[in-house]
Amino acid sequence: MFDPIQAAEEIKNSYIDYITTTFDMSDETYKQELRKKLTENGMIASGPYLDIGGSYETGHTIRELVESRLVSPLFEKLEPIAEEKRELKLERALYCHQETALLKANAGENLVITTGTGSGKTESFLLPIINHLLCQQEAGTLDAGVRAIIIYPMNALANDQMKRMRALFRNYPQICYGVYNGNTEHAQSKALEEYRKTFRDEQGNPLEPMENEIISREVMQKTPPHILITNYSMLEYMMLRPKDDQVFSGAKLKFIVLDEAHIYKGATGMETSLLMRRLRARISEPDSVQYILTSATLGGPEADDEILSFANKLCGVPFNRAGIVRSKEKKPDMLERRNFPMALFEELQKNPEDTKEILTRYQADFAPDGDNGEKLYALFLHSQMFAQLRSAAKEPVTIAQIRSAFSEEQAASDSQIVAFIDVCAKAEKDGASLIKPRYHFFVRALEGAYITLDKPKKLFLQRKHAVQDTAGRDCAVVFEAAVCTDCGRIA
Repeated sequence: MFDPIQAAEEIKNSYIDYITTTFDMSDETYKQELRKKLTENGMIASGPYLDIGGSYETGHTIRELVESRLVSPLFEKLEPIAEEKRELKLERALYCHQETALLKANAGENLVITTGTGSGKTESFLLPIINHLLCQQEAGTLDAGVRAIIIYPMNALANDQMKRMRALFRNYPQICYGVYNGNTEHAQSKALEEYRKTFRDEQGNPLEPMENEIISREVMQKTPPHILITNYSMLEYMMLRPKDDQVFSGAKLKFIVLDEAHIYKGATGMETSLLMRRLRARISEPDSVQYILTSATLGGPEADDEILSFANKLCGVPFNRAGIVRSKEKKPDMLERRNFPMALFEELQKNPEDTKEILTRYQADFAPDGDNGEKLYALFLHSQMFAQLRSAAKEPVTIAQIRSAFSEEQAASDSQIVAFIDVCAKAEKDGASLIKPRYHFFVRALEGAYITLDKPKKLFLQRKHAVQDTAGRDCAVVFEAAVCTDCGRIA
């Protein structure tokens, strides 16, 4: 079980070690004062905070959309493997916002997908892209050329997406993809060498790229991928370099996705806005391009006007209010409020394989025909502790705040609360989780160190000009300290 309290403490201690090592003071008194101040609660770290976002309203499955002829029937052939091993499951209901994004994109709408973290934003733009490619394959028009550009603000996010692409298209070579950033090698031979060093199987043997993964600039210039993953800086360079221009010369661009769109403000936003206009001017059919922006922080319905204005200015194309897609949280009603002993949840956490037997012993199996996830789902909708947790965690809260929300009969230690939340996270029905817990921990940089020179020596981590006595009079001047990185002397 992941222990957020222990993890937070380890992060905090490592950060303190880093600071005290970086600013290694030769004066023992100041050194001890620095560590003492750093360990004070809330001085440099805060948390962990628990955020228990619920699941989301669901709509139709991909198979149902196929049967209704709303999406390509080739979705069923995209992953010719068992349902449980699929990346895009045919039988699992899509979240309503994912289905809405897919259908609105199919209708030609520019979209702003503003849903919370962990709400499946990636599928919200991947599904329209994949459906477009599959429809082109049905029509016999899926030849070489970029159909979608996915722009990420960081290479780490692009690399994560590449993992997803490999899993999605490992058995579907008709769709090709590639990432083009500062780490992409030019020569295919060098790219293969780096790929084999980076990716290995469970036995440590080097892996080969799949035939539809384009890993070098050299090949990408000759045979552009259908899905191009990049960042806005590299896209700028690509449009300036003559050889890279070949990636766009045959483009039949349909989608431009800007992930984490909220970062494109100020100077970055102006540069990206001009880049979008230049990109459309470069391709043969600019009016056919659709934009999909994603973000978790653009605001609620009251900010719709600002969101539309931002999207219009950034992309240079019209966005409509109907194109703003939001998620709807699903919070099932409590069925009962029983006081179960904390021992029940501790046993469930330690022995998940014995869920049925444990619940039967506690007379708490409210879904006798369901699997373990459904049994837990039913259990918590009958639990007073879960009702109290959901009430207390309407916004991010600390473990201590959760503990104080529980009744005296349900007094629990920090570790018991963590175990309780861990079991909650395993409750699932119809492919939807009861809650999706996330822990957040914050650390901050120091403003500086401030010291008194007279005895008793004092050190502060917040700006001060003087130390006052009990009468409120200044009794010692405080100076900002600098530490010599060679000898540790304070200047």
